[in-house]
Amino acid sequence: MEWETVKTEMEWTHEKVTSLAGWSVDEKTVLTIAVYYVLSQKDFSSESFLRTMDALRNRAGWLSPVRGDFLPLLASFLDSPELSADEAVQLLFTKQQIIRKTGFKNTVHSYLAAMLMTSDPAYSKVEAQQAKRLYDAMKKQHFLLTSDEDYSYSMLLGKANNDPVEQAALMRQYFDELIKAGFKSGAELQWLSQVLTIDCCSFDQGKVIRAEQLMSHIRKRVNFKPMHYPVIGFLAILECEDSQVEELIGLTNFIAKGEMFKWHKTLAFSFASGYFLQQLMEGNEVCGFSKELNGLIQQAIMAATIATIASTTTSALS
Repeated sequence: MEWETVKTEMEWTHEKVTSLAGWSVDEKTVLTIAVYYVLSQKDFSSESFLRTMDALRNRAGWLSPVRGDFLPLLASFLDSPELSADEAVQLLFTKQQIIRKTGFKNTVHSYLAAMLMTSDPAYSKVEAQQAKRLYDAMKKQHFLLTSDEDYSYSMLLGKANNDPVEQAALMRQYFDELIKAGFKSGAELQWLSQVLTIDCCSFDQGKVIRAEQLMSHIRKRVNFKPMHYPVIGFLAILECEDSQVEELIGLTNFIAKGEMFKWHKTLAFSFASGYFLQQLMEGNEVCGFSKELNGLIQQAIMAATIATIASTTTSALS
């Protein structure tokens, strides 16, 4: 992996977003947008981005959770050459309405979950129902920790069509075992426990042992916080070798020295891990997963990376 290429690509995208946003968008939000374009391998077009922003403003009501700091972030997620701005926005709102009809609340996270749904109406309702069943089962296992922040994971994991009660119980089992291994209790640990169930809906003590090894090693070498717990989960399920972990650590520390992350050291690991894991998946350098599971894990990596960066850099997701 060419570290200098990654750094240059990030700086170039960040400069383009900054030149458009000026003082109207918080610098940390600009960073999040730039990270998304790089991870999704999309070129930033100011014209296309502004059209999407305008379409969102025209569609959202004054009290909509889409308004405020979240609007430019959502515009970057919707900006796509496949659909016009109006079509992309209409499709998102249609899917979000499907989610709400299943019982999910009208929050920022319901829109993020809608982004992860299929565009086919024949399947979107089924996905929303599967997600709600899993969410309800998770709520029974962790009433206080489970919130709208878990909508996206519910949507992704629900696609595996496992028994929701069994999968939620498995999440709780991983959660309890990880606490014994030294992880801190909280929403971040719940996200890690969710990640560990993506590839298999049966308990594997080896994942807990590997997660403990990874955290113990990585936190000594980079600016590591509980918000990074899901990364540990992805490294574990992808069975990343020590040499690959060292490469991720090296990329993180290289990026952290750059001007962009000068005041956001904790986010260097978020971006580096997102980029590293996506490259790993696309290069078929991981254990053999089905095409469907491979795509699901890639979606989860992207969602987790963006959610981590966005939630720590803006009030949009609070």
